[in-house]
Amino acid sequence: MREKKSIMENVDQPLLWLYLSLMVIGLLNVFAVSFSDDVKFFDLSLPHGKQFLWMGISLVVGFSILTFESSFFTKFAMVLYGVTIAVLIVTFVVAVDINGARSWLQVGSFQFQPAEFGKTTTALMLAKFLSIINGQPRSFKNKLLSYLIIGVPMGIIVLQSDVGSALVYASLVLVVYREGFPVYEVLFVLAIGLCFVFALIFGVDPVAVVLTFIIWLYIVFNSFKLVRKEKIKGIVFLVIFSAGVFFFLIGGEVLGMDTHIAAAVMLIAMIAALINVRKVRFFQMNIPVVLFAILMVFVMFGVETITTDILEDYQVQRIETLLGMSDDADAEYNVTQSKMTIGSGGVFGKGYLQGTLTQSEQVPEQSTDFIFCTIGEEWGFFGTFIFLVIYLLFILRVIFIAERQRSPFSRVYAYCVASFFFLQIMINVGMTIGLIPVIGIPLPFISYGGSSVLAFSIMIFIMLRLDADRLFILR
Repeated sequence: MREKKSIMENVDQPLLWLYLSLMVIGLLNVFAVSFSDDVKFFDLSLPHGKQFLWMGISLVVGFSILTFESSFFTKFAMVLYGVTIAVLIVTFVVAVDINGARSWLQVGSFQFQPAEFGKTTTALMLAKFLSIINGQPRSFKNKLLSYLIIGVPMGIIVLQSDVGSALVYASLVLVVYREGFPVYEVLFVLAIGLCFVFALIFGVDPVAVVLTFIIWLYIVFNSFKLVRKEKIKGIVFLVIFSAGVFFFLIGGEVLGMDTHIAAAVMLIAMIAALINVRKVRFFQMNIPVVLFAILMVFVMFGVETITTDILEDYQVQRIETLLGMSDDADAEYNVTQSKMTIGSGGVFGKGYLQGTLTQSEQVPEQSTDFIFCTIGEEWGFFGTFIFLVIYLLFILRVIFIAERQRSPFSRVYAYCVASFFFLQIMINVGMTIGLIPVIGIPLPFISYGGSSVLAFSIMIFIMLRLDADRLFILR
């Protein structure tokens, strides 16, 4: 029997030091944004002073978490998740509008963003559920519940008009794929995103036509065996299916029919074709047709709903600017200034606290969403590369910790942490260099913000606590 050591002896030291390094880097860069000759480092009234205070609070909370029994997180995962959903709903109802979003909750003088803390509780809930069904078949019910665990908080956050935070939750799709869910489900999520982008660029009708042509080619290519073994049924199936596709393609342009009606007729024809071959066991095309139908409904109804009812006008403008569909100077101002600031750093940077564009406040929100600009200007390409390597080592260490877990719960939770960090870092850095639309999410441990620092610290220390007991408890 193993002798149980103190908690700190079992805590993963490399990850802890990487975490502390990122916290220090964040504090130094928040200070650099507000630096001037008369600014003091420990002035708690300024952003860097508040950041220092929140770092202290985060460390106290984090090391306190290490004193918890690791079983606490498995026992209360559902309760914490339920509380999160309730708080998100309350936030949507009572929150005031800040920068176009109703995602901040005010409690006295303390203001926080529940969506940040919801990442941890959603990860715990997903880990709890996937550990319960570990080893069981991935039935439709299990898949649906897994995606609902992710989708419910996402949906509420989208209603709060905080699309950036909601998007980060989508990274958990990578986790369910790691836990044995089919790859086509992950690709389907990617297909939805591509359909949205292409519908904005080329319009709804061309995308719908391309999708229809793709499903038709797929069905025809996979029908050779059907025609060879079940000649009559195969021919009837292809005739009905192709007639529906042909009707949709000519319904709008030639017959002047409403596109939605033509699409409905096509789907009815597809269903009729499938019913004709329902008893042919070796030919099962139900899933591809259902996925096609979902994509068509999304393209024809969802894209417009998202751009008119869910996203704010300025968010749509940012997306269109990125895709080259708009040349509105105001919409691309942040990104233009950001790239100029990063580029001015050159190879080795201007030096710490020497960022002229940073200190002249050329980039809006530079201490929060655009703090990567400060790193680019003052540290240059070389310093930025080292910084991103630290992030890479951090994520790889989290993955390493995930792989060595003996319990499904701890493994899934650790992969959730890695997924959150990967996507949030990618989005934040991508938007500052113009590769991703500006959707407003912080750079973990680097951007100014108490909610973000505390929430990510809690997430990390829970993982460290679970990992510390990996040799003693099989959850």
